[in-house]
Amino acid sequence: MKFSVIIPVHNGAKYLASAVDSVLRQTNESGVDVDVVLVENGSSDDSGKICDEYAATYRIVTAFHRGRIGAYSARRLGMEVASGEWLLFLDADDELCPGAIPELYRFLSGFSDRQKAPDIVFYNYERVSSSGKTIRTFPFVPAKVYEGEDKKLFFDIMCQGDLLNPLWNKCVKKELALISLAEDEDIFLNHGEDLLQTAHFIDRAKSISYLDKTIYSYRCDNQGLTGRYHKEFLQNQKYAWGKLEEYAEKWATHPAEYDVMLKERKTLTTCIAAKTIVMSDLKRSVVFRTLTELFDDSFYRDYSTGDLPKWASEEDVFFHKLQLCKRPRNKFMSYFTKRRIKAFIKARIRK
Repeated sequence: MKFSVIIPVHNGAKYLASAVDSVLRQTNESGVDVDVVLVENGSSDDSGKICDEYAATYRIVTAFHRGRIGAYSARRLGMEVASGEWLLFLDADDELCPGAIPELYRFLSGFSDRQKAPDIVFYNYERVSSSGKTIRTFPFVPAKVYEGEDKKLFFDIMCQGDLLNPLWNKCVKKELALISLAEDEDIFLNHGEDLLQTAHFIDRAKSISYLDKTIYSYRCDNQGLTGRYHKEFLQNQKYAWGKLEEYAEKWATHPAEYDVMLKERKTLTTCIAAKTIVMSDLKRSVVFRTLTELFDDSFYRDYSTGDLPKWASEEDVFFHKLQLCKRPRNKFMSYFTKRRIKAFIKARIRK
C-alpha cells in the first residue's frame, strides 16, 4: 500500500521545510510506503530552491515547477503524476500529525478486500501546536462505509456549510482522482478550489468512510493565501459556486432543496471579500477603488444584502451589518481608517 502526499507550493518558504519533514518522519514506519510530490507554481521567494533541495536529497521527493498555475491546477498535476494508490493533500504551511500515515495504513488495511475499501476517507484535524485538540466534530459514524443513499448526508453537509471543504482532511483513491482529472476542466483557481475539488470527489465516489483520528495539523496564518486580499478572489468564488450549484441540483431530492443555504453562503462570500479588502495592507486609495469595484460586481449586488448562515462568525456578522447600511462604502472606509490609526498608535507605543 503506497501513499502519495501532494503539496502545492506558492511562496511557502517560511513553513515548507516543516511541512515536508512532517511527512519524511513517517517513512520509516513498518508497512508504510510514501512519496512526496511538490508542485511549485510561480513563487517569488525561495520555495522553488527548497523544493529542489528536498528532491535532490530524498529519493521519495519529486519537485515540479509549472509557473503561476494556481492551487487547483497544481493539485491536479500532483494527482496525475502521483505513484501512490492513495493520495493525501498537504498545504505548504501545515503539517501531518505524527503517525498520521501509519494510522491511515492501519485503517485501510482493515478492509481485507481492496475493492471494498472506501474511495474517500475523511479524518479530523487540529491547529499546529495544539496536539490532540480537534477543530471540528464530524457527524459521521466512525469506520462506517457510506454508499448509495447514505451518501446523501455528505451532499447535505457540502451544501449547508464548509465542514467538508478542505481538500487536506481526506485521503482519496488514485482511481477516483483519475476520474476527476478526465472529466473536469483544468483552470486557474486559487479560491474556492477546495470546495470545488471536494464536490467533484464526493459526487463521483462510490463509497466514503470516516476515520475518527486527528491526522492533520492546520496553521492559522493570517499572512497566508487566505489572509490577504487577492484580485481573483471573487471571480474564483463565482466559478466555484456556479459548479456547486450544478451539483446541488443533481443531489437534491426535490427542487430548490439547497437554494436557501447556498444563497446564504454566497452572502457570506461577499462579506468575506469586503472584509478582506479593508483588513488588508493595501493603500487607502487602493482600498477605496477596490471596494468600489466590488460593490459594482453583479454577484456582490445580488447577494450582499441577503441573510448569513447561522454558523457565521461574530466578525462576519459585524461586517455584514456594514454591508446593510445605506452607504456601505463609507462605513467600510471609516472602519479601515480607525483600524489603521489604532495600528499606528500601537506601533509607536512599542517603540
